[in-house]
Amino acid sequence: MKELDFKPHKSTDEFRNNYKLHDLAEQFGKNLLIQWGVKFELFGKDRRYEKVWEKGKDKPDLIISYKGKEALLDWKGKHSPRWIMNERAYQSYLAWKNKMNMPVFIAFFLFDEKENLLENRMAVIGVHTPIKSKEKEWDKNKTVEFEDSLPTFTKAEILKHLL
Repeated sequence: MKELDFKPHKSTDEFRNNYKLHDLAEQFGKNLLIQWGVKFELFGKDRRYEKVWEKGKDKPDLIISYKGKEALLDWKGKHSPRWIMNERAYQSYLAWKNKMNMPVFIAFFLFDEKENLLENRMAVIGVHTPIKSKEKEWDKNKTVEFEDSLPTFTKAEILKHLL
């Protein structure tokens, strides 16, 4: 097997540790979708356990549907009240929005250190415009940041953009 000629910015543990908050956000979010009568199915593939994972076309986590209308949705779990996401993922989600002609929702869930939910927000790609973050994150990723004025992730907010 060929040796890689670069050192990854994240170790395997750091990479997979990032998913703990994602999984918590997904658990809370899916519970809400079920309560609201919003159907969902997997869209993006979970690739965290693949041996080699290269940068590529990011896909939102789910296709959601309500009364025959569909949208894409991605979960973001956070410990800090900064509504940021990877710039590459944002560009990819914008392309999915245009390709599939449907809304793309980003559901942010903010947790404290004991994993208690503090608040949630949602961004709609193409409606809420982020700004490029001034600095790269600790893992060398470029990010974009949404303003604090994002609406709360609620059924009414989803339906406003879905129906």
